[in-house]
Amino acid sequence: MKKILQSVIAILSFAFVLNACSTDKNAEEVVLNKGKIAVENGKGKTDTISFTCTGCKEHLGTKKLFDRVVNHAVELTKKELKFPLSYLPENLELTVIKEDKLVDVESNKPLDGVYQVISEIKYVAKNGYGNELIGESTNSFYIQNEKFVDLKNKIKLPKLAFEKGFINRDLSCFSNDTDYITFTPLKDKSIILKSNLSCVDEGSLLEITLKNGDKIELKSWNDFNCDGVSYFYWFSLKDIEKLKSSEISTLFFYSDGEASMVDVPKNQKDYFIQLLELF
Repeated sequence: MKKILQSVIAILSFAFVLNACSTDKNAEEVVLNKGKIAVENGKGKTDTISFTCTGCKEHLGTKKLFDRVVNHAVELTKKELKFPLSYLPENLELTVIKEDKLVDVESNKPLDGVYQVISEIKYVAKNGYGNELIGESTNSFYIQNEKFVDLKNKIKLPKLAFEKGFINRDLSCFSNDTDYITFTPLKDKSIILKSNLSCVDEGSLLEITLKNGDKIELKSWNDFNCDGVSYFYWFSLKDIEKLKSSEISTLFFYSDGEASMVDVPKNQKDYFIQLLELF
């Protein structure tokens, strides 16, 4: 009788352990919209930070996918930094949106099963001068069938328009994961340009090559800085006529012995044609 009782206790204990493990496993798989998350800092060590999310629980489905999304957002932020080893994450905000109206720019057909993720990360890191400062990074990327997909150059973009005094989108081009140029026009006809170049000087050259072979050159007027930001005056009347007549092919930026060159993706090639219709 004693042996039977011991056997029953052993079986019940084993069942309890299995149930506890199963419960723990299920708990680990739950996706939350608020809590703590472990992420890597710039030196590859783990930091635990707070996060909030709109739509993670509703759209991501599994903890495994959620973790991949977080890690991807962190890596995108690190790539933007001048000194990524100094990166110390402090807070993460995510927004996951189900996209029902995306259209392929080439096939003109809708894209199914796509979710857009917008990440905002607050961090401490060194800037171009080597000073440690608080920063904030915002990135956006897409998931389709639980895979990260690069759709930013493949989807139809909204038509250029003024929204609350600003133009609703800039011209952003990337090449080889290293070179990038972002051209931002303002309503007052001034131009801001950001690139991967570490430092830029007065008289930096922006060359726009059009599909028909025409070239347009602008020279910056700002003082030397190591924030990678240049400022330009508006186009001449001659330049405007050229920009209206052809799509863009490439952008080339040169400053202080460094250069960046990017191809303009198909869904942005008519950017200047649309831009000049606003003025």
